This record gives sequence, C-alpha cells and structure tokens, in this order.
Amino acid sequence: MKKFLVLFLALSVAVPALAAKGKSSKSASRKAPASRSAEFKDSRDKQSYRLVKIDGREWFGDNLNFAAEGSYCYDDSDDNCMVYGRLYTWDAAKKACPADFRLPNQEDFESLWTAAGADFNAAYLLKTTYGWKGETNGNDTLKFSAMPAGNRFDDETYGNMNKFAFFWSSDEDGSGARVWFMTNKSMGFSYSTKPKIFGFSVRCVR
Repeated sequence: MKKFLVLFLALSVAVPALAAKGKSSKSASRKAPASRSAEFKDSRDKQSYRLVKIDGREWFGDNLNFAAEGSYCYDDSDDNCMVYGRLYTWDAAKKACPADFRLPNQEDFESLWTAAGADFNAAYLLKTTYGWKGETNGNDTLKFSAMPAGNRFDDETYGNMNKFAFFWSSDEDGSGARVWFMTNKSMGFSYSTKPKIFGFSVRCVR
C-alpha cells in the first residue's frame, strides 16, 4: 500500500479541474491578497497557534498538535510533533479542532487555492521558505506556512517527510476521505482520496 501511495502521489500533482487557464507562472513578485496574523491559545492544552486571515476565513497558520486519540508523532518522536504537529486519522481529525473551529471542507480549500492564484504554482504562496527537499520551497506570501510533515501509513510506518504536506478535509469520498496536498515535485496544490486510517496533518479553520 505504501509503495502504491508514493507512486500515485508522484503522478497526481495536477491542479483541480476548475483551474483557471492562462495564469502567470511562479515568480517572487507574484501578487496575492493580503493576509493578517494573530494568535489563538487552545484552552485544552495551552498550546498557541498563529491565525491567518485569508479570503474571509481564519486559518491556523500551524499544524494542529493536540494529542487526541488517533493522532501520532512522525516516527513516534515528540520532537517531530513540536516541529510539524501531529498526524491524525480521519476520524480523529474530525473531532480534533478546538471549539469555534472546524476541519476544512472542499469549499474552504478551494477558497485557499483561489487566494493563492488558482494555478499550477499555488503552493508557492503557501509553502514555507525552508524544509522542502530540493529547490521547492515557497515564499509563504499568505503566511499559511505549509511544512512537509509527511504521513503515517496504514501499516503504522511513516514516510514522505520533507517531500509532502497532506491536509485532511471533512469530505468523505467513497470509502475514503479527501486530502489536499503539496509535494516537492511541483508547486501544485491539489487533492485526492486516501484511506481514512492514514495519518495526515490538520489545519483548523473558521
């Protein structure tokens, strides 16, 4: 299953079908809607997260790190949780966000993608300026700061750190659920369907 996932993801970096044609290519001078930063402290464990306002929605600017049942640290290392946040099964992800926030749905992610340019280089405005394997860091214009946190597989192993950022959505898709992702293979930001038992990152929104 793990080898199939890596192969599939390497081939599935196309933008969603609704991509606008003729958009400009990646450039450090690309324009984007202004974003606003603040901070939220989770009363459950006192951890703080940056808040970023993008296209009328308020997003966590960091991966969730709430220790819910069904969540894991990459390679079972607490240090990785502190840097990258936790990896959640889909069932855990649905319940992990604090009060007043929710797991993003398809509409939320499409709004984020549109704010980032709605083209083949949308991830350039969303990725961190460091940490991505190869020369595929972003410029983080929108302060979303997507980090390549990798994932947990259904056989309880881990992989793809420094290569992929995966974010659960709340949308089911057949027997799986929809996950949005970025890769070190391109500057695309797209989605696919994955098994609910996989462990992926969570960004909360309201």
